[in-house]
Amino acid sequence: MKKFAVIGQPIKHSLSPRIHSEFAKDTGVDISYEAIEVDPKNFKQETIKLFKNGYEGLNVTLPLKELAFGLADEISEMGAETGAVNTLWKDKDKIFGDSTDGKGLLEDIVNNQISLKDKELVILGAGGASRSIIPSIISLGPKKVTLLNRTFDRASDLAKQFGNKGVEVEALRANETPEGKIEGIINTTSAGITGGNFIFNPKLFNEVSWTYDLSYSKEATPFNKLAKNLGVQICLDGLGMLVNQAAASFQIWTGIEPETNRVLNSIKSSL
Repeated sequence: MKKFAVIGQPIKHSLSPRIHSEFAKDTGVDISYEAIEVDPKNFKQETIKLFKNGYEGLNVTLPLKELAFGLADEISEMGAETGAVNTLWKDKDKIFGDSTDGKGLLEDIVNNQISLKDKELVILGAGGASRSIIPSIISLGPKKVTLLNRTFDRASDLAKQFGNKGVEVEALRANETPEGKIEGIINTTSAGITGGNFIFNPKLFNEVSWTYDLSYSKEATPFNKLAKNLGVQICLDGLGMLVNQAAASFQIWTGIEPETNRVLNSIKSSL
């Protein structure tokens, strides 16, 4: 039996054990998969201890992704670009790290028949979640990506980092709106979730065809409720991204690519 786990703090709410158990059932791979709470203060020793105790792979969630990046001996190209990893595994004496978040998002966007090619997009937020998806978004060739963030300097830093990849990336202040027709908005913030005010300009939504919220819930997320109320027709949440990034991790660990549609539908119906 192969031993895997997801680590983070808090972690009890994680759907990852359910998702990976479904993948294992479908592929016939014998695994165990647990959710283990790890305090950031003890991250290095706890993670090394897990590998010593026979865990072959770990998913890493908030707030440990940057720490996982620092722990890994070898980092994938995507992990290096994003500065954080959500997937760790050990081979011989080395710990490897990769970021599958962006891949998970792109899979879900494509599965929902959304094209980013030559389109103008807005990303709300400039933290780790935003950083983890920008390289993958750029790889699909949008015309322009605009980053809006409460702290302008953070958005500006990201725009400078990723603005030399053949796609225009600009940073604006949170209440500003970019010129041109915005095709889609991706929310990487907790906007509206904690009951706070939506700090971005509602005019952003005027001509938008779709929104994507990296958060997910049984009902529409607060961000997607706002988008629907402002006339957006297609409002997606991050559950599909979660399942698809998990599938990418499962494939790294086992060499088998699991089918995601049945698992995604199963998880949706059980929320």
